[in-house]
Amino acid sequence: MKHRLAVAFLGVLLPGLFACSEPGVPVQQVLMFRGDPAHTGVYNTQGVDELGGLLWRFSTRGAVRSSPAVSGERVYIGSTDGNLYALDRATGVENWRVDVSSPISSSPAVARGLVIFGSRDGAFHAVDSGSGRAAWRFDTGALIPWEWGSEGWDVYTSSPVVVDSVVIFGAGDGVVYALDLDTGTEIWRFATEGRIRSTPAVGDGHVFVGSTDGIVYALEFDTGEETWRHATDGAGLKSEDLRVDRKSIIPALAVADNAVYVGSRDGFMYALDSSTGERKWMASHSGSWAMSAPAILGNAIYAGTSDGRFVHKLDVNSGEELWRLVGVGYTWSSPSIVGGTVYIGDGEGYLRAIDRDTGQERWNYWVEGGVYSSPVVDGGVVFFGADDGNVYALHGEGVGLLRGVYWDEAFRDYQTLMPHLQTRVYFEQRGYRVLDATALQGFLEARIADRAPSVVVFAMEYLPASIAAEPSDTVLFRRYLDAGGKVVWLGPPPLALGWNEEGRINAYDIGRATTLLGVDHSSANFDFYGSAPTELGDSWGLERGWLSTFSIDVADGIEVLGVDENGRAGAWVKNFGGPAGTGYIGMGLHRATLTNLEAAYVTAEHRGGRQRPSARSDEK
Repeated sequence: MKHRLAVAFLGVLLPGLFACSEPGVPVQQVLMFRGDPAHTGVYNTQGVDELGGLLWRFSTRGAVRSSPAVSGERVYIGSTDGNLYALDRATGVENWRVDVSSPISSSPAVARGLVIFGSRDGAFHAVDSGSGRAAWRFDTGALIPWEWGSEGWDVYTSSPVVVDSVVIFGAGDGVVYALDLDTGTEIWRFATEGRIRSTPAVGDGHVFVGSTDGIVYALEFDTGEETWRHATDGAGLKSEDLRVDRKSIIPALAVADNAVYVGSRDGFMYALDSSTGERKWMASHSGSWAMSAPAILGNAIYAGTSDGRFVHKLDVNSGEELWRLVGVGYTWSSPSIVGGTVYIGDGEGYLRAIDRDTGQERWNYWVEGGVYSSPVVDGGVVFFGADDGNVYALHGEGVGLLRGVYWDEAFRDYQTLMPHLQTRVYFEQRGYRVLDATALQGFLEARIADRAPSVVVFAMEYLPASIAAEPSDTVLFRRYLDAGGKVVWLGPPPLALGWNEEGRINAYDIGRATTLLGVDHSSANFDFYGSAPTELGDSWGLERGWLSTFSIDVADGIEVLGVDENGRAGAWVKNFGGPAGTGYIGMGLHRATLTNLEAAYVTAEHRGGRQRPSARSDEK
């Protein structure tokens, strides 16, 4: 087979070089884990130097440790629920999914109209990028037992690398495989003495891969024949004696300027000569596992560490540390670089953006599960997965859905059933801008003028006079809805309660909400009942039941998201002529529990279409 590595790199650099001619399938370039076959982790695109907020979130039913491949208008990513998902890049709405009945922590590659990925059972799959239909499957051998048996943290599997018409990956049987991209036919194989969880890198006419036997191997790209091997310091250690794994090489390797870079569980980062395997330098992580694949740009290398809880920058020629950001969680996520910013996740649930020159954190975004997925940046959006089962897309300032949560210190005594401070904090931590009465007025007026996609969650049920002085369809609150805005209302219906100057309730008129919204609230009262999602609610992403109050009778003009014990609408939406998923959402939550607030958050984030799988796909 002729070696045509240069052609493959043109495919990485020139989108559409390997275009798929099948009608209805988007034009794609060659994409893979860490961006290119050399795994430098550098992306030539618009970054997110200033965080705007959450563009969308998609829920799976497993941890998402796979890293996304963003191709055209789609995002491809796997979950430990056994599904590979194809999501709409702009909205997060599911286009298709394929169930392979085995967890997926391998990161997909996209080439020639195929999506290639591995599953925990040792199989590698190629599916049509447009439909998810199977193209081929390749089964590897039996899993090699751990040397000691208690090495642990075996959460990743190798991801495929695509160069020209060849797919290369490692497997749990200790073998590196090269397959024909179009057919899945084996071209060559090379066996090591340990599981391969590391993702191979390709450069300088070679394949470089690490094994859990503690050895780095250099193989001829065309034949798989060994050129050299390098034993790390951990290769000679016995994990059983140390009571911890000090041998395995887990992260992907990176290749740049005639050198190979890799971290090991022996606590060191290595730089090796790509031609000879000679060690150039090794940088200590002070005993902490080096689980993060390095990113390389110019004369610097960037990586994170595990128990050491830091991210650092090293001189690529000497291994000298140039800066260190401390106080982060376990960092197994691999960094991505766009312009002057390094993006990386950690086990505490943070996605961080770090200044590449100074090591100062620019912004962070917290989610409820560890971020062991590696972020991918594309067109001003950061995509990543998390152990909370979700895929996230974060946008920069001025892009995407504009989010606000209404809360005003001046009215903190004006509350009934919903603890408003907890609600404000919950949404503020998820990127919602806190709006007092003045800011809320400006926000609603601006959205009426520009019709930009937006949502406001009302942590307080008190409407100031500037927003709705009376129940009428001409007040600012209603005009915002008529302009395609979205409101998530959590407490007693708007304007139903009256307060005196001390914040005490002195009036109750449920008919005022009926007048304001054009929806009959006459059946609503303070009683609280368990509500469960309807089929529509399920399609919005509501997974569990919640306690609701002020349920209303099911009637024409509303869509029911949840039904309470009495068959009434415990959560519902009325659209006022805007896009699907907008309008007024009445939740009437009884308390600010995490379950209740999660339900509110899901409805606030929904942007039309299905955003969560609810049944097993029949399409393979």
